Amino acid sequence: MATGMRNKPRRGALNDLPFLVQLENISFGGDAFSRRQLRYLLTEANADVIILGSKSDVKGAAIMLWRKRSRGGHLYSIVINPRHRGKGLGESLLELCEKAARDHKCDRVTLEVRSDNRAAIGLYTKFGYRIVKELPGYYTDGRNGVRMLKSLSSK
Repeated sequence: MATGMRNKPRRGALNDLPFLVQLENISFGGDAFSRRQLRYLLTEANADVIILGSKSDVKGAAIMLWRKRSRGGHLYSIVINPRHRGKGLGESLLELCEKAARDHKCDRVTLEVRSDNRAAIGLYTKFGYRIVKELPGYYTDGRNGVRMLKSLSSK
């Protein structure tokens, strides 16, 4: 795992909210979670928010959602601060999300990603995810998405 000591993962807290809002807006534009949604994910949702970096320098974050009575975890978001991209942090977060899914007794992880986001699709494919559904017009700008799935039962 490429996290290193300075990138030790930690659970997201309410004081991470400003950094998360900023990262979401920089990375996802019109599809970014709102401040209100992120607050809910941090404080009330059946979710894990995983942060890499210090409280003053959030390098990346991931959000996993858990559904009651479901053996599937849903990867809502992986976002890396643009200053820290290309350092393996996305891979580290994906590994942490899969570990969290296994800890939650999940046998699969699903996610949605823009169909034109080749870097993300490449990362997910490298980790064993496969496209299971095309999502025409899925994003707010009308762009298409894909749903991807990984079975965790083989590990």
